[in-house]
Amino acid sequence: MATTVIVGSGIIGIATAYYLSEHQPGWSIHVVDASTELFASASGYAGGFVARDWFPPELASLGALSFEEHERLAKKYDGHEKWAYAKSVTVNYEPPRRKANGPGGEDWLREGGSRADLVAEKRDVEDGNSPSWLRRVKGDAVSVVDNAEGTAVL
Repeated sequence: MATTVIVGSGIIGIATAYYLSEHQPGWSIHVVDASTELFASASGYAGGFVARDWFPPELASLGALSFEEHERLAKKYDGHEKWAYAKSVTVNYEPPRRKANGPGGEDWLREGGSRADLVAEKRDVEDGNSPSWLRRVKGDAVSVVDNAEGTAVL
């Protein structure tokens, strides 16, 4: 029986241990981590976002494989309920360009402006591209990057 020691219990270490357990039955697998707390490093602070095709050409096949594997595991282990896996509509938001030193610019506080001036510019947008929680302002732009076909949150 082979013994494997994996250093690091982040997403890569745990995924490696999982796949070894699936594909090398009978192996003794040990995961070692310096932290005494769960989710104390990069994997614990990551946004939990995966995409199918947001990679340079040399990594495109690996990115697609990773996305498809996350999707497969979520279906197999009820990821929607157990770790909140969900396909995600992804949008790009571009705020309007603002004048510096104005009520909406970088120096609004020093110049005696008010953040309330920005709220006054809020407008209702019914373009179908905006999530309901996104506060829109005059001059901004929202575009759909992916319509839940190639992006997901974990």
